[in-house]
Formats: sequence, C-alpha cells, structure tokens
Amino acid sequence: MATELISLGILFVCAIVGGIIANRFKQPAVFGLLLVGALIGPGTLNLVKDQNMIGMMADFGAILILFIIGLEFDVFKLIKIGARSILIGLLKFAIVLFLGYEVTLLLGFSAKIALFLGVILSFSSTVVVVKILEQKEMFSRKEVPLLIAVLIIEDVLAVFALTFFSGIENASGGLLNVFEHIVFSLAILIFAYLVTMKILGYIVSVIIKNNNDESVFIFLSLAMGALFSYFALYLGLTPSAGAFLAGSLIASLPNAKDYGRAIHPYALIFTSIFFISMGTLVDFGIIRENVLLIAALIAIVLISRFIAIGFLTYLLANFKDEQPFFSSIAMISVGEFSLLIAKESQKFSLGIDLVTITASIIFLTALLTSLGLSYSEKLHSSLNSGMPLRARLKLERLSSYMRKFFDQMEIENFFTNKLKKESKTAFMLLALALFASLISRRVSIEIVQRNNALFLYGFYVLSAMMLLYIGNLAYKKFKEMHQTLSAILTHVDASRNIQKCKSIMNNLMLTLLLFFSAMLFPFAIFMFNLNAIANLMPFILAVAAFYYLKRLVMLIDGSHYVPSYNASIAISKF
Repeated sequence: MATELISLGILFVCAIVGGIIANRFKQPAVFGLLLVGALIGPGTLNLVKDQNMIGMMADFGAILILFIIGLEFDVFKLIKIGARSILIGLLKFAIVLFLGYEVTLLLGFSAKIALFLGVILSFSSTVVVVKILEQKEMFSRKEVPLLIAVLIIEDVLAVFALTFFSGIENASGGLLNVFEHIVFSLAILIFAYLVTMKILGYIVSVIIKNNNDESVFIFLSLAMGALFSYFALYLGLTPSAGAFLAGSLIASLPNAKDYGRAIHPYALIFTSIFFISMGTLVDFGIIRENVLLIAALIAIVLISRFIAIGFLTYLLANFKDEQPFFSSIAMISVGEFSLLIAKESQKFSLGIDLVTITASIIFLTALLTSLGLSYSEKLHSSLNSGMPLRARLKLERLSSYMRKFFDQMEIENFFTNKLKKESKTAFMLLALALFASLISRRVSIEIVQRNNALFLYGFYVLSAMMLLYIGNLAYKKFKEMHQTLSAILTHVDASRNIQKCKSIMNNLMLTLLLFFSAMLFPFAIFMFNLNAIANLMPFILAVAAFYYLKRLVMLIDGSHYVPSYNASIAISKF
C-alpha cells in the first residue's frame, strides 16, 4: 500500500509541475505532462515504482479522454457539419495514411508497422490545436470553424481505427470470422446506443422531478461511461469506443454542457495521469536508436499536412493567400488518439516501441505547431515562391467550381432534400446486404455441419436471389443519387449542360473511389497478411485516381469535348 500511495502522490505532484512547465513556455498541458512523465519514468530517474497501478490509471484516463471528447460530439451536430468538412477530413486521413504507410515501407519496416505508423500520423490533436489557438488569440479566425469540423471527423475515424485494431487482436479464427466479429460487435454496440438514446431522455426527466442535484447527473454520466465501456470490452472491442458513444449520448441531452463542466475536474485527474503515464513509457535509449526514424516521421507529418490540409482547403474550401498555409500549420500536432493507437500496438508484438516514438512525435509536433503559428505570416511570405501561371489558373478555376458545388449542396432545396433521402436509403440497403450475406454464411456453416447437401444448395440459391434483389435496389438508388448530383452540378455550370455534368460526376466518383481504395488497401494487407508484392497495389490505385482527377480538371477547364444536352430537359424528368 505504501508504494502505491507514494507513486500516486508523485503523479499528482508531477501533474502540477507539468502544468507549470507548459504554462511557462505557453504550450498545451500535454507538452508538460509528457515531459515530466518521461523524466520520472524507468528510463531516467525511476521515481515511480508501481507500474501496474500507473497502467490501470492510464487505462482509466484513456476511457475518460474518449468520454470527454464524446461530450463535445453530438450525432446531430455531425449531420450539420456539411459535405465539404467531411470530405476534407476523409481525404486528409487518406493522404497522410498513404504517405506514412509508403514511406515507412521504403525505410525497411514491415507492413504492420507501416500501417500503425500511417494511422498514428493521420490524426491531429483536438486538445492541442484548440489550446494553442486560444493561447495565441487566433480562435476567432474564419478558418477555425472548418478546422474544428475536420478535427471532429478525425475523432470519429480514430474511434473506428481503435475498434479495428482491438477487434483484430481480440477475435479468433479465420479472416471472415474476424470481419464478422468486428461488424456484429459494432452493430450491437450502435443498436444499444440508439435504444439508450430513446430512453435516456425519459430517465433524466424522472430524475429531475425527484432530485435536481448536480452530483446525481455526474454519477449518471460516469455510470453511462462505465457501462458502455464494459459493454464494448465484452463484445471484444476497445472500451474507448464505448466511452466515446456514452459521451455522445450525454451530449444529446438538453443540459449537456452543464454535465461536461461538472465532470471536468474528475476527468482532469485521470487524463493528466494518462499523459504522465504515457510519458513514463518513454525510453530515451529507444529515442537515440530511432532518431532518424523520428526525424523522417516528423518530415512526413509536415509534408503530408501541407499537401492534405493546405491543398484541400484551397481546393474545396476556397481558402486564399495565407489561409491554406495557416491551416496546415494549425493541424501539424499529432494527438491523443495517436497515443491510444500506439498503446494498442503493444498487443501485436511488432518488435518496436511505438509508444515512445509517438510520444516523441507528439512532443515535437506540438512545439512546431506553436512556433509555426507565431511566424505563419513570415513563413508564408518567404516560402510563397511563384507557381506557374497556367497551373495557378487551372487550380483557381477548379477551386471556384468546387466551392460553388459545395455551396449548392448546403442549400436547402428540392434536389438536396432528394439527395439526402436517396443516400439514406442507399446506405441502409448496403448495410442490409452486408448483414444478409454474413448471416447467410453463418446459417450455411450450420447446414454443412448437419450434412444436408440438398437443403444447402437450396439455401444458396435463395440467399443469392435475396442478395441480388437487395443489390439491385441499392444500385438503382445509387444511380438516382448520381442523377441528382448531376442536376445539382447544372446550377454550378454556366452552360447547364447535363451531359457534361454527368461526365464530371463520373470522373469525380471514380477519383474518390480509387483513392479511398488505395487508402484502405493497407488494412487489407494487414488483415490478410499479404506478401510484399501487394504493397504495389496502393500505388497503382493512386496513379489511376490521379488519371481520373486529371480528366476531371480538363472537363471543368473546358478542354474536354462533351456533347451538349440541355439541363432543363433532364431536370424536367425529376
């Protein structure tokens, strides 16, 4: 008991010292907590003896971090974020993952390590970005709302990434069994989330009538977090996913902000200990051995952020002058989700300490973000070398076209409402087809075990007919979505040429499909343990994506001939 109490006391003192250090150098608290944790860890002063207790409190801290992030996340808020922010968030994740994965492979590491590092580098820190922008009085800049929306999308993607790695590690059997395990577990967890959302409002109203004390709601929130975390763990997923969903449940209640403020002091204790404990895992010897790797990874972070955020905000959000550069710097910092994924990597025996490497990258990228924002204008003016005029004009035309398109998407009208209904139906049909195929497989296995061949073939025929029917309905609905999107595009194109708009939409869809396929392929390599030749596939898919992107630019630029077909004729069909 004495050792535990001494360790706990040291951790609390270190939390204070870490906060003072961070405040002194005008850095986020994460900066100071990681530094102090590294100094008291086994690799340096070795002041903390009870590693089991630290590990347990770190696990609690990770769950509470996800719960607090969930409190800032309302499902209905995500729906209102807009297509522009969602696309930038998805593409940013894809670009950084792709570059991180491929460069790590070139450095001689295995595909599994490359995937983990690619995912780790993909997430910017919501905590660090918001804190630095507030400290530097830059939170009122007009770029910030879009950046915050992108960070929310990243948080959702991070939860899925954690769930994927946790599901892979906990599932047993073949690859299809692993996939089924993740899909069914997620489905059950989301179903529980939706059911609880329906009854939680009623429970809260009953509590308010009988006891309106703030402490009751604190314990209710913490109880929801604990129950959903346990349920996720029971399903073989990471408890952090359950905590995130529990936080978003509380966020859907009328007085969610009050609950968040009430819980904040308790969460602060465990989250501070989480970052300190992550710092204690840092081994300076490992840092010395991997200096070149860490330097290469930071270079990947810098280059990928400027490509992903700078280019995408210019192209899709019509950011001008210094705005894309500022946005790139603001999103440099690698964050708390990356540490959680690095911690998850310890279960896979990769032969490399990714926690230490990730903590070092978080520390250095937070510093680079803070310094970069202070000198963003000067850096932009010195680095803004002249782009060729022809290329600049093409990009400006493409940016203007995409901005007008997304502006049209955000207008409430007949076509956008029609698109929402069609997309909802289409994705529900796809989900139904997926579950039908998985259930059919389970049932077929049971039939095989009973050695009834005739019944098995009959079941295969019925299953195939059912899946074809559902697939056909989904195809028709996606075709309707394509038609609706083409009609929306006619409001962007001055010529209102429906045939041209259809060609633009075809090339845009193919570009996105191929690019996201390139992004997802490393996950397939990880799951199926494919050989080295398979690593060429992301490159091939990316090249194909750029080919269709070039065709898209040519169509928008007007250098591709498309037969004229008046939009009013097609629109009248709606």
